[in-house]
Amino acid sequence: MKRLVIAIGMAAGVAGCVSVTQQTVVATCSDYVGRPISERIAADGPPKAVHRISPTRLGYVFETSETRFVGGHPYYSVNYLVGVDVHRTPVYPVTTTCRGTFIVHAPSDAVPLSQRVIVDVY
Repeated sequence: MKRLVIAIGMAAGVAGCVSVTQQTVVATCSDYVGRPISERIAADGPPKAVHRISPTRLGYVFETSETRFVGGHPYYSVNYLVGVDVHRTPVYPVTTTCRGTFIVHAPSDAVPLSQRVIVDVY
């Protein structure tokens, strides 16, 4: 019975471990669906390229990356001769990259950027 409880606890701990980087990439790319392309351009600058996919659709190619530094959290160890020692976890960079083509509904080139709505992301 004790082994079963330990196995279930370990499985639950491993199941909760999902890469923060992967979650961030998915969120940043799909957050703009349904919004005008002008918001994406304002947030990340001009696109790398613009392609006409069909007579009514344009594809805007973006590539952005963001680097965050994670770690540096304190943890304690006890030395019974000296007392409590404070240590810090290592600090390392985590880079998230969003590469994709944002498909926009634009029937003509005269439609302003604020009215071109993102309909899909590839």
